[in-house]
Amino acid sequence: MGRDKALLPYRGATLLEHAAGIVRAVAPDVRILSGARRRYEDFGVPVIEDPICGAGPLAGLYAALTSAAADDIDRILWLAVDLPFVPSGLLQRLVDALDHADIAMARTEHGVEPLCAAFRTAPVLENVRRALLAARLKLTVAFEGLRIETIPAAAHELTNLNSPDDYALTEGRG
Repeated sequence: MGRDKALLPYRGATLLEHAAGIVRAVAPDVRILSGARRRYEDFGVPVIEDPICGAGPLAGLYAALTSAAADDIDRILWLAVDLPFVPSGLLQRLVDALDHADIAMARTEHGVEPLCAAFRTAPVLENVRRALLAARLKLTVAFEGLRIETIPAAAHELTNLNSPDDYALTEGRG
């Protein structure tokens, strides 16, 4: 994208504020994962840094799960900031699926989207910790042996904004 996607304007706010609002409709405790560099402190919600540099999304998931475990939170939602079309109803279905699964991920005909997911804290944290210690950094490796449910979603709901062209197409969508 060439710049921080989280700070791009979207619907009178930023993509970060928009994503936080979608999550807040389902889960009142919203936290921001900042990556390895601390940022986004001006948004009025707790910011969590990745404790491990160079481990990609797995480090972010570890940070989120560790923070949740420290506060006795047994379930988390995880939503990438560049998925602005995810409806709160889909997030609620992900959370509800945790009644019988360890992980619930959104799925379209193109596959699953692990950056739009819900996790049961304890079992997933243990798997993520083991994967990091073994330097096996793929999310799919960390999910091995866990009960996973995929929740159907429309393809447009999981459209990523990965380029300036993608972002330009968001005008008028929602």
